[in-house]
Amino acid sequence: MQNREAGVVQALVVDDKEENVYYLRALLEASGHQVVAASNGMVALEKAQIVPPDIIISDLLMPQMDGYALLQAWKSDPVLRDIPFIVYTATYTEPEDEKLARDLGCDEFLLKPTEPDIFLSVMNEVLQRGSVKQPAHAAALARYDKEPLFKLYSHTLVRKLEEKSTELERVNRVLRQDIERRERAEAALRENEERFRLLAQATTDVAWDWDIATNYYWVSDGWSHVLGRPVPASGKVGDVWQALLHPDDRARVLETLQKDLRSSAHVRSIKYRLRHGNGQWLHIDERTQIVRNEKGQAIRAVGGFIDITRQVRLEEQVQRTQRLESLGQLTGGVAHDFNNLLTVILGNAQLLSEEVERDPRLVTLANMVLQAAEKGAELTRHLLAVARRQPLEPERLDAEKVVRGMLPLLKNVLGTRVQIRLSFAQALPPILVDAGQLDNALLNLAVNARDAMVEGGCFTISAEAVQVNEESTETDPGLPLKPGDYVALSVADTGSGISADDLPHVFEPFFTTKAEGQGSGLGLAMVFGFALQSGGHVSVESEPGQGAKFTLYLPCAQGDATSGGRVSSFDETLSKTESKGVVLIVEDDVDVRDYVKNALKSAGYQLQLARSPEQALELLQQGQVCDLLFTDILMPGMNGRELAKRARAIRPGLKVLYTTGYAGHDIHNSLGQSELDSHVLHKPYRREKLVVAVELAMRS
Repeated sequence: MQNREAGVVQALVVDDKEENVYYLRALLEASGHQVVAASNGMVALEKAQIVPPDIIISDLLMPQMDGYALLQAWKSDPVLRDIPFIVYTATYTEPEDEKLARDLGCDEFLLKPTEPDIFLSVMNEVLQRGSVKQPAHAAALARYDKEPLFKLYSHTLVRKLEEKSTELERVNRVLRQDIERRERAEAALRENEERFRLLAQATTDVAWDWDIATNYYWVSDGWSHVLGRPVPASGKVGDVWQALLHPDDRARVLETLQKDLRSSAHVRSIKYRLRHGNGQWLHIDERTQIVRNEKGQAIRAVGGFIDITRQVRLEEQVQRTQRLESLGQLTGGVAHDFNNLLTVILGNAQLLSEEVERDPRLVTLANMVLQAAEKGAELTRHLLAVARRQPLEPERLDAEKVVRGMLPLLKNVLGTRVQIRLSFAQALPPILVDAGQLDNALLNLAVNARDAMVEGGCFTISAEAVQVNEESTETDPGLPLKPGDYVALSVADTGSGISADDLPHVFEPFFTTKAEGQGSGLGLAMVFGFALQSGGHVSVESEPGQGAKFTLYLPCAQGDATSGGRVSSFDETLSKTESKGVVLIVEDDVDVRDYVKNALKSAGYQLQLARSPEQALELLQQGQVCDLLFTDILMPGMNGRELAKRARAIRPGLKVLYTTGYAGHDIHNSLGQSELDSHVLHKPYRREKLVVAVELAMRS
């Protein structure tokens, strides 16, 4: 910036296209200015930190760090933010593109190409007035800091893919028209071919030109960029392309290719998978223009393809989330009524078993009903776990202590032929999850690993602290975590591994590769649901014959939260005290209400019954004696939380015990977390749990 007084401006030009940098360098240096070039935003920031320029001129579409991210970082830097920033783009040309750039603080937004005189005039004007601090700038930055960048860019990415496809079709139409004039203007054909080659070289997508008669191929350098493989020789392109096709796609793709060539079609559009040089399968979107002679015979095919793997993964992630949400709504919709039924069946079957204890045959039948009801309750809990609607009691935990405490159980599950190895990073931060559900998740993963290691092997549990920021969520769409601190708890085995076809489905409910009767398909789905409901995520890496590795990303505990906070177990021995009280039972299900009445009456409590919150309030207003309000949470009209609030306004200090057959999002919104953890009895429940819960609530 030392030459500014002498009229010499040092400009930082940021563009990944050498020809664009060359043009601006020639234009600015011809005007007596100095130019420093950078190929992307990261390089630009590094150079600007060393020697701040007088002005920055940046493209938007660039690798590693694009223009939007650079602009945000630039205007957030106390040293650089007052340096004028000009956006110069040929790709992001829509009004919303310009609005986003200006919201982020750019001083001018120019479209390529701009006349040299106009460009220099605008640049001089920006330099004279300096960087304008727009009122929307601070608010925009605050907004975009809070939202993951990949959500912001995904919409733009999809739009740009559509624009590229449209542009490719336009180019193909132009080429077809030029080819049809081949006999009349051979020179014009060569000119158009050269134009196409230059266009293909300027894009990172794959373009090709296939002479069908000679089987000669020309392929752009985008082949190496997209597929991670060297460009094959012209005579081998077709064979290499066929060899890279996914086995499940090959027959369909080749069959439609021959069909399109034999038909009168001029445009071919198809999607399939190709193997990348690293072994991964890419999702490809191909668009091809078929050129025909006067007899209608296909003589040439010109086209290209783009990598849409990221788009497909994002769509799959959305679809998987929607499927789980639909399952959650379905499960939550029936769980409340189903658990009410199970409460009545379980409770009355237990009472029946006690009444007929002198008749072994009837006791056996009653116990069969009890066992069936327990299995139904367990299935409901599993479905709620899969749907991320299970009741959780998160507490501050040491991941290493949890794992080491489970070692005896894990050894018993895995057997003597499997060796267990542990690897924990030093000073792991505490996590905030439900201890019991974490145990269940590890147990499910261990069972899954055991079944994959029929001949034995090694089972490794490791943990390390990880920090997720906006950049990491942007680069890995399969890991939709909020920015923050996590502990990555990994479980790896040396078993048979998972096939590429099965890998996308392993967390889906009821999906299993085991023989019939050997697995429900809920184990990994429950792990997935637990991780997401806990505010984390789970990922899987596997190849056939190479074992599998599951990684749970669990949120770290914040602040000085203490462990525990759990209600005392409802399985403890009943209190021997003879002091009983009056319980007001509020339950809209008459069968459940009658069962609770009979169970508490036999335990020595005096009871008041209400079929609705409104009736309960009437009883309290009439002066009815009440020591404990026992109320369902979800009822028509008024919920249990609102009832308790109004009841305590009538009877200050009234003790409350909640019950529910559904632990969904509505419950968490209705009750505070501490109140939910300490004063709720989940349906279905046995009589002893009910009585103990009432006693604990009476004494609290």
